[in-house]
Amino acid sequence: MSTQIRHFLLTQDGGIREFSADQAALIAVGASRLPEFAQHRLRYLQLTLDDEPNSGELKVQTAGACIRFDAEGRVTEAGPPGENEQISSFEHDAVVQWALRNIPTVAPTFH
Repeated sequence: MSTQIRHFLLTQDGGIREFSADQAALIAVGASRLPEFAQHRLRYLQLTLDDEPNSGELKVQTAGACIRFDAEGRVTEAGPPGENEQISSFEHDAVVQWALRNIPTVAPTFH
């Protein structure tokens, strides 16, 4: 089984920004900063893809949070999204489709 964990920030201008696992880890512990997000609170979506080659199944799990950045763009806190910070189904589906874009698909079988 192959597992991938992907990390996405939903930016204040409506964009979606992906980070590698290494980048996300450095950002989470404050070792890397994102000055463009200084003094902002952004929504975060983590996507886990489990590919089970023997069964041909691909499992997708997501988890959301909100992340606050300090004046220098370092993460100061992370927690659940507030009532007006929920990730919309459109945003969720856009992130999932982006993450799946390079996975080959099989055409439907008609009987």
